[in-house]
Amino acid sequence: MFIVFSFLVCFLPALGMSEEVTGKGWVVQLNSFREQKNAESFISGIKKKGYTPFVVKSQNSKWFKVRIGPYPSKLEALQVVGDLKKKQGISALVVLSSEGPLEMQDPSDSIDVVVSQFLIWVKVWEAGDINAYLSFYAKNFAGQKINHQEWVAKRRYSLSRNSGVHVQVSDIQMKQNGATVAMTFVQNFKSDRISDTGSKELVWRNDGDGWKIIKETWEPR
Repeated sequence: MFIVFSFLVCFLPALGMSEEVTGKGWVVQLNSFREQKNAESFISGIKKKGYTPFVVKSQNSKWFKVRIGPYPSKLEALQVVGDLKKKQGISALVVLSSEGPLEMQDPSDSIDVVVSQFLIWVKVWEAGDINAYLSFYAKNFAGQKINHQEWVAKRRYSLSRNSGVHVQVSDIQMKQNGATVAMTFVQNFKSDRISDTGSKELVWRNDGDGWKIIKETWEPR
């Protein structure tokens, strides 16, 4: 299964329930929930901000996805996401269907869970919550040429030295290979100390304690 997303990572906003997206194009996905009541509760908290989200659930999915749109162009969708990030402090992702209605190519539940985890991973990184950030990595995760313990120590030191972190990601591609889900994307990182842009890959696997990152690679641009 190969899914293409475009992200500008940030969360968003009358409640509608739809079995399919009303038209082709770019839509902004705010979150995914296992229970409809939680999706409705999420919507009730943000619809006062002037957005009109709808809930989508396909026949083969257990997830209720909260979205707004569709938009005729990627630029318009990204402008909405950027505005939400700037004015509301909300993180959302932009989704494109390359063929037909979005729900005909709806991601599997595994993809939905990983997308939700990924959004939280970005948020805790930006918030500087080191323990929460590290909890997204598998217990046997190891960096390049170092073991898990050494990687944790190195990452703690690096994270503690940066503040004012802002992480923006785009051109996300996701591929499910059996028990793993691989994500590749362009990452733009800014803090009070450094700024860089590069290509990153995260490989996720459900290790029995939820979906965790088992591999991470980075290549500067």
